[in-house]
Amino acid sequence: MSVDGENLLNVAKRNDLLDDPEVRKLVLAAGISDNHHLQETASKIVLGKSVRHWEYPFDRQSHVGDIELGRTFQNQRFQLSQEDLTKHLLAVGQSGSGKTTLFYSLMEEIEKPFWAFDLKQDYRHVDDILVLPWSELRFNPLKPPEGVSPRRWAQVFAEIFGHATALLSGSKNYLVKKIVELYQLYNLFDRVEKPYPSLHELEMLINSDGVNFVRKQSDYRDTLLNRLEAMNLVAGTVFDCSQGYSIQELLQRDVVFEFDGLSRDIQNFLMEILFAYVFEYRLAQSHRDEGLNHVFFLDEGKRVFSVYKERQDASGIPEVDELTAKMREFGEGLVVADQEASKLTDSIKANTYTKLLLPTAGRKQFQAVSEAMNLSERQAEFAQGLEVGEAIVQVGSGDPVPVKLKNYEIEKQVSDEVLEKQQAKNWDELDSTPRDATPEFEQAVLSDQEPREIPDDPEGEIEVSEDADRLLEDIVENPFKSLTERYEEFPSSYKGNKAKNDLVDHGLVVERNVRVGEQRKLLQLTEKGRDYAESLNLEVKHMGRGGVVHRYWQHRIKDAFEEAGWDAFLEKFDADVYVNMGNTELVVEVAMGDNPREIGHVEDHIERGFIVWIACRNKEIRDGLKQRLEENGLDSDSVVFRLFRQFNELEIDTE
Repeated sequence: MSVDGENLLNVAKRNDLLDDPEVRKLVLAAGISDNHHLQETASKIVLGKSVRHWEYPFDRQSHVGDIELGRTFQNQRFQLSQEDLTKHLLAVGQSGSGKTTLFYSLMEEIEKPFWAFDLKQDYRHVDDILVLPWSELRFNPLKPPEGVSPRRWAQVFAEIFGHATALLSGSKNYLVKKIVELYQLYNLFDRVEKPYPSLHELEMLINSDGVNFVRKQSDYRDTLLNRLEAMNLVAGTVFDCSQGYSIQELLQRDVVFEFDGLSRDIQNFLMEILFAYVFEYRLAQSHRDEGLNHVFFLDEGKRVFSVYKERQDASGIPEVDELTAKMREFGEGLVVADQEASKLTDSIKANTYTKLLLPTAGRKQFQAVSEAMNLSERQAEFAQGLEVGEAIVQVGSGDPVPVKLKNYEIEKQVSDEVLEKQQAKNWDELDSTPRDATPEFEQAVLSDQEPREIPDDPEGEIEVSEDADRLLEDIVENPFKSLTERYEEFPSSYKGNKAKNDLVDHGLVVERNVRVGEQRKLLQLTEKGRDYAESLNLEVKHMGRGGVVHRYWQHRIKDAFEEAGWDAFLEKFDADVYVNMGNTELVVEVAMGDNPREIGHVEDHIERGFIVWIACRNKEIRDGLKQRLEENGLDSDSVVFRLFRQFNELEIDTE
């Protein structure tokens, strides 16, 4: 059977055969010739090659390196090199297509440390890693990276904060000015050393700003306050430090940062600021051209690399987009995955050297990746038949290759309780420095200044569901009940979680974690939540001092002494817990941090003749307070130190 010249040309085009110079010559010759024999010959060759190409429209090739990715459809090993990862990798596929398994495999194969940003608790069971749920993270984004000037970091921070929280240029410029002012109050332009201001101090400074309330200036201030108040309210424990965990040390470890439970803006901010922090640190330390140093893993890439933010001309080109191109020079690899390629920035698609197309739902998403990989029509048709764990892989400008990805056996999921037991030692070894204020900051911001009322968001009256109101009532009546126990009051955990999210989204409560042998989640009323509860005629009692975690331990310690047979009281004689043992009086101070004010309390209690105990959240706080006692001329042997976990079994050892 022969095909006429025009149709023969179309068949050759459709099956990607015109790249073969011999075929191209033969087809063109048959098209302009009346020679029947020539047309027959051309038809047989083109149709024969078309049948074979229809079955497998890819060149039979592999890729060599030291990272096993999988095997081609011809059972050849397909590998990436460490150098390939310095130029970044992008994987796109629908849910359940194999993206997470790909991440597991790469984490196991790469020779350098990695950080993974985990939004769904997917990676906590990977072997030999440090897992940091956000409740355990201590990070001060206002402390400049080592070697970076405060003035430069103020600009970088403002760009990242603005991108993550959708600020426009006017608000970002105002933010830069306030950060510079804050750095001046902490004398950081004279010497870059502790103490460093945190986001809490930034909120205080902006709150105390005596602007003349020119319309624009007032709007910038109010916009920033709403962003900062929400961030500090929900994730305040993360930023509650002068110096957080050492970034230089964490860069030497495999770390999973779990941001599940935080709002989208806060998750985005933490991911973006950590990207920027590492880049600026590498730049300042001149870590150029050293090969692969470190790898970032990011699922749901559109959360950071959002095409919608990239197209907002008023906010300029996002800083995080520019980082993707700059990071490779400093050996920082980036592995990004997502379900929706059309929502990813053009920058991340252009700046990823290796691309993987996995089974993808929706024509729009499929087309966005196939076009980025320059797949031919037949290759795209072949890719639409991919199964779970299969991908079309393209490295650089090379030809795409179908690959059956390496499998990874996933162990049983790790619960919060098991995670804490596994990671307790790692968490105890991490060190941070508590917040502190300079005299200049105290005089300018804290002295004789009434805090201004932070304007409400323009959302009108608070409207929450009946289930949320019922949950709020339970929080008021039983402040130390765990979240799991609260869910038992609902027909299903789903309904309980929905009610909790309703309260959190309206700023009425925040989640707090407490470790009592197992992870225990508590809900704490905000000021807005207390006001709302009172509007429902609920009697809001505040038993104990401080936040809900501090008050939880006050009550637990009091209960422990009462279980042992003694009378115990909260906040008697200005102590967190007072215990009367007959001939002996003992006071307990609950130390959530290595805070200088604890030493003043100890001195007062010793002068009154009390036996003094200090219950500490961890060993670092205990050791820091012991050192403070010695620096203040107090004998640390006159004070008994206990860790919170020693009160778990409600048994008291008074020896």
